[in-house]
Amino acid sequence: MRISQLILVVDDSPFAAKALVHVLESRGLQARGASSMEEAMRICTEWHPSVLVTDVRMPNIDVYDLCSRFRAAAGERRTAILLFSAHSEEAMSDILALTGADAFMQKLHGAAAVAGRVEQLCASVAIQQPEHRPPSGP
Repeated sequence: MRISQLILVVDDSPFAAKALVHVLESRGLQARGASSMEEAMRICTEWHPSVLVTDVRMPNIDVYDLCSRFRAAAGERRTAILLFSAHSEEAMSDILALTGADAFMQKLHGAAAVAGRVEQLCASVAIQQPEHRPPSGP
């Protein structure tokens, strides 16, 4: 099965975002990176990603607001959110619950492991997408 979900990577470090986008694209996925809230929301509006991969602790981006706005921009489309951080999952448990994220990974696992988890989330989103039904006519 070919997975063609669009992925948005948000990290306050443009280098880190670009590096993860590169790894995702090397695996045949479509990804874009953002290092500011404005850039992330512009990509959401123009590109309609289904999966958000975001760092948790960023000085100029509120992860709660980012996740909320990402879900709102998706409307009724199924989406997935993967949080990643240098901190442990235990330390992030409140943030996981409050953002409604689907998954969490520590950065120490590396970009290849994050990419593998993103592929799983893409498959999950594809399976759970509501079927498109054309409007019934007269």
